[in-house]
Amino acid sequence: MASIGSYAYVLKCKLAVATSRNVGDPLKVAHAVRHLGDAYYYAGRAAQAEACYAEALSIYRGNEQRQLLDLANAIRSFAVLKDYVGWPAEAKGLWQEAHDLYLGVNVPAGIAESAARLSLHARRLGDLQRSREWLSEASAAADVSNDPETLQYVREVRAVIEN
Repeated sequence: MASIGSYAYVLKCKLAVATSRNVGDPLKVAHAVRHLGDAYYYAGRAAQAEACYAEALSIYRGNEQRQLLDLANAIRSFAVLKDYVGWPAEAKGLWQEAHDLYLGVNVPAGIAESAARLSLHARRLGDLQRSREWLSEASAAADVSNDPETLQYVREVRAVIEN
């Protein structure tokens, strides 16, 4: 069950989307819509989150002025959702795309998370060698990131992979 706080976050994000649409800057709209998707995801409203992520990705992919990190983050959110709703093949493709973008803009935390997620996907498919390779990359990137949450996530994935 979603909390009062998650509903407040949804309302705040809806207001940001409306404001950004009035301004007319498509990249601001994409950013606000992605955050609304996140709010819906955290509120347990997967269908609404999916629609937001699809809209944000459409805007980012169609705009040459986009920042690659913004695109990577939008893809990441969509990949998380696809994993959550049980669409692993779609999620894997999105994680690969996000991973490549994070590599291109050198964001170690993004590289670590996406590689860890790809490690889990490889393990599910029975490709233990590729799973270990992805996990090795995730560990190295997590170390470089020096981000406690990223380091903890990679440790958790390592525990799953090694058991």
